[in-house]
Amino acid sequence: MPDTSKRIVFVRHGETEWNRELRYQGRTDVPLSPEGEQQAELVGRRLAAWRPDAAFSSPMKRATRTAEIILEKTGVPGNLTVLEEIAEMSFGEWETLRVAEVKEKFPERYANWRKDPSTGYPPGGEPFERVCKRVDTAIREILDLPGKRFLVVCHGGTIRAAMVGMLGFSFSSVWNIRLDNCGIVVIDTWSSHSTMACWNDSSHLRLSPGIAPEMLPLP
Repeated sequence: MPDTSKRIVFVRHGETEWNRELRYQGRTDVPLSPEGEQQAELVGRRLAAWRPDAAFSSPMKRATRTAEIILEKTGVPGNLTVLEEIAEMSFGEWETLRVAEVKEKFPERYANWRKDPSTGYPPGGEPFERVCKRVDTAIREILDLPGKRFLVVCHGGTIRAAMVGMLGFSFSSVWNIRLDNCGIVVIDTWSSHSTMACWNDSSHLRLSPGIAPEMLPLP
């Protein structure tokens, strides 16, 4: 990674109906719900005074739409690069199923995967190690670009995968950290070192939309 100090603001996409129903989405291209659209508006207000030098999104509708709304609020609409490498992981046969259904149909496999995703993966799905490798490649390429501020809008799985490469998270820890829809994660990098400025900051979702963005600065 470059020596110049840079900041990546990760945003998990807004809510979908499947999020509300606790269904695995993965590569199933589920759009934002009305609530998700509102969440994207709120995080856009939060980031309105923080103009990214470049913005990147997963190709999934729920992520690209969230990113588009954010960029409209920051005054740089259209400045979005879609990256396949930060798409959500495939959950294979678990996609479309509720969490409770997965637990019932795949009890041992699910329990092991939740404890440590390196021990296995959903039938027909994508190994978490592979997710980490492709996400890490994308993040390194982003940090090699000119500029100091980067917005990355993607998914709970891929943001956690990014933390494995950037901060050394263990596989056994990634499902133990909560990340809400439109929650913000801020990572600063310099001299090939990364540090977390905040995790799952979602205060903008609980405040009135009329509050000025200046009252909600990033760390």
